[in-house]
Amino acid sequence: LSPMAGTDLDPVLRNLGVSTVVVTGVSVNVAITNLVMDAVNRGYQVVVPRDGVAGIPTDYAEAVLDNTIALLATLTTVDDLIEAWTR
Repeated sequence: LSPMAGTDLDPVLRNLGVSTVVVTGVSVNVAITNLVMDAVNRGYQVVVPRDGVAGIPTDYAEAVLDNTIALLATLTTVDDLIEAWTR
């Protein structure tokens, strides 16, 4: 239920010198939340663009972002992330 659990993702990222992970996709209900927690627990900085993730129902996903993910990761938008990358 997380791309870091039982995979080589963490050692691959470390070997590449990655220190920040941008998390996108579905579902905030399970996979996004697990990935954020796994990445933070392994020492990564985590960024989540609010409009780059989804969950159901929408109100619940927004509540998870605001009340759980925001405590662990930097919340942003896709546009703000693109702007930061193009500077």
